[in-house]
Amino acid sequence: MKQTRRLVNMILALIATFALQMTVAQAKTTYLSVSARDYLQTTKKITVTNSYYKNIKMTLPKGTVVQVASAARSQKTHHPFFTIDMDTMSYRLRKPFYNAKSKPNMTAGIWATTADFKKVDSPQYLRYYQVTSPDTRSAGDYVADGNLWQGDKWPANETTAKASGIKVTVDGYLEAYSKVKVFQAYAPKPVGYAKIQKTVTNGKTTDFYVASKIKGMPLTRVAKSGKDQYRLSITRTGEHGVTMIPEDEHPQYIDSVEVSEKYLIDNQNYYMHTEVLF
Repeated sequence: MKQTRRLVNMILALIATFALQMTVAQAKTTYLSVSARDYLQTTKKITVTNSYYKNIKMTLPKGTVVQVASAARSQKTHHPFFTIDMDTMSYRLRKPFYNAKSKPNMTAGIWATTADFKKVDSPQYLRYYQVTSPDTRSAGDYVADGNLWQGDKWPANETTAKASGIKVTVDGYLEAYSKVKVFQAYAPKPVGYAKIQKTVTNGKTTDFYVASKIKGMPLTRVAKSGKDQYRLSITRTGEHGVTMIPEDEHPQYIDSVEVSEKYLIDNQNYYMHTEVLF
C-alpha cells in the first residue's frame, strides 16, 4: 500500500512538473494580434535593429510607446511580427540609426510577444491630429505623422522646399526643426527637444507642457518651477489645402495631389501633410 501510494505521489509530482513547464512554455510563446497603426507599449527593456543590414542596435526602455508600421506573420512559424518606423520616434531613440548603412527609418521585424509588449490606446498627445479609420476614409494614402511645417500647405516644389517645423513623436517628445527639407528619406536631426510632461485638450486647441525651453520652438512660460513650466499650444483649424504636383518630364500633367491640414501655433500658420492622392 505504501509503495502504491508512493508511486501515485511520484506520478502526480511528475504531472504537476510537466504542467508547470507547459504553462511556462506557453507564457513565453504567447503573441499579440497586431495590425498597422496599432499602439503598443514595451513591458520591459528590449533591443531592436535596423532593417536589412541589422547592424545597428537600439534600446527601447520599459514603458516606451510605439506604433506598428507594418505587421505580418512568419511563413515558417506563423507567429506575428511587426516593424517600427523610427521617423515617428524621438531623436534620443532613433539617433543610432543615423549610422546605419541602409535607409535608417525602419526596424527589422520584431516578434509581437506578450512578454515584451502590450496593446494600448493612442496617447492623448497624438490625438490632436488623428482621425477615425484613416485608411478607409482616404481616397489615397493617409500619411499624417505628427510633423507640422511653417506655411499654408505642402509645397509644389516638394523635393527642394525647406521649412522650420515642430513634431510630436509617438513616444511623447516635442522636437523642433530649423529650415530643413520637408521631403526627406528619413527624419532630420532636431535643433531641440523635450519630453512632454502633460497634455491638455480644450476644444480644437491642445496644450503640451514641458519642463524646459526647446530651441526653435515658440513656448510660453507658465510656471517658475516644476515639470510643467513651458507650454506649446496647437490649434487644429479643420481647414485643408490642396497642392498639385506636376510630372517631371511632362509638367502639363499632374503626377499627384497632396492634401494638407492647417494648424495655428503662436498665431502662425502651420500645416501637416495628411494625404497623397494619385
